[in-house]
Amino acid sequence: MSIATGLPVSGFSDSVQTSAHLGRLGFNIVRLPNERISYPKFVLGQNYHRQNEIHDRFGGNRQGGIATSGKVPAIFLFTEESGERYGYIDGRDELGVFSYTGAGQVGDMEFKRGNLAILEHATNGQALHLFKSLGKGKEKEYLGEHTYAGHTIRRGPDKNGSQRNVIVFQLVPVALTDEEGLASLEEEVGEVSETIGLEEARKRALEALQDGGNEVGKEALRKLYRRSKRVRDYVLLRAEGICESCRKPAPFKRKDGSAYLEPHHTTRVSDGGLDHPRYVAALCPACHRHIHHGVGGDEKNIELISAIAAKEPAV
Repeated sequence: MSIATGLPVSGFSDSVQTSAHLGRLGFNIVRLPNERISYPKFVLGQNYHRQNEIHDRFGGNRQGGIATSGKVPAIFLFTEESGERYGYIDGRDELGVFSYTGAGQVGDMEFKRGNLAILEHATNGQALHLFKSLGKGKEKEYLGEHTYAGHTIRRGPDKNGSQRNVIVFQLVPVALTDEEGLASLEEEVGEVSETIGLEEARKRALEALQDGGNEVGKEALRKLYRRSKRVRDYVLLRAEGICESCRKPAPFKRKDGSAYLEPHHTTRVSDGGLDHPRYVAALCPACHRHIHHGVGGDEKNIELISAIAAKEPAV
């Protein structure tokens, strides 16, 4: 697929994403009766054995701090205090933003391999799962699913003590970026709703996805919410008041007169945060709850991914 299309291998982390690309190229995708996709589901604060409970089940490099899965649309991030001697200083601020140091022990850090995967995780539909090491040979504590909000470049020592450029990612817990959190900051971020066409809305959403870097703390949060709002606004406009799963009209109108549909992230266990339009759908409340909590929800989500792929342009 990568050779044929010119798209990076990182864009094909599972059969669902590969099928979505093929669908956008015009191929007819036929689903097998037993086809399923198992998204990683971890419990916040619970400890996991890295090899047995993470990599054996979901794949990914068993060494290093950034492990991109080849089985599921996920990237596993590992942070530990011992990395400070190599210039890795990770931690969460009072707003909940987690500063995560990129990969690379010698020389300037660059946006390639794992670092590039974090930067492009929304475009590639890959969830970021963050874990904290409890010590050498011990289990990893799950810190939750996060989304990229920006990054900074600072100076720091490498493994040999030489000064170099260090990439520090700003990661925000998905739990802080749901629709209620977005609404609470809409006025503060200064994103004013206006009447625009579908193509202009999509253009703005994609441009916002590329606008990252040089913010920390509250500024990183503001930019994240602004980008998330643009993606959400485009998706709701794309749906034209019709649920993108059951194809029925929205059940009621919002107070502003718009159709009530809920944004759903097709590559996540929970909803919220930055994502790419091809991985976000506008659903009626019934379909939304069915996918998350009902029997057959996984199959319904797979069908939805294909439906969105057919509607969403490849670029």
